Amino acid sequence: MREVAQRAALEARSIKSVVAEALSLGLHKKAGTQPRWVCPTFSLGGQRLDYTKAWALIDALEAGSVAENFERLK
Repeated sequence: MREVAQRAALEARSIKSVVAEALSLGLHKKAGTQPRWVCPTFSLGGQRLDYTKAWALIDALEAGSVAENFERLK
């Protein structure tokens, strides 16, 4: 805001006109020349897990983990 006030004072204009000019220049500015950024994609390979049997696999893993915990508590 200080820059706006200083510029207005130097040019003997009102703050309102300086702000209006800055907004007008910013709104009418042409788009940048940089190309639009595109996120790269990568192939993660094929499906390695049969998801139709996922719940059975989860149950087996949890059962194994529970069994290991019981063994450690003994």
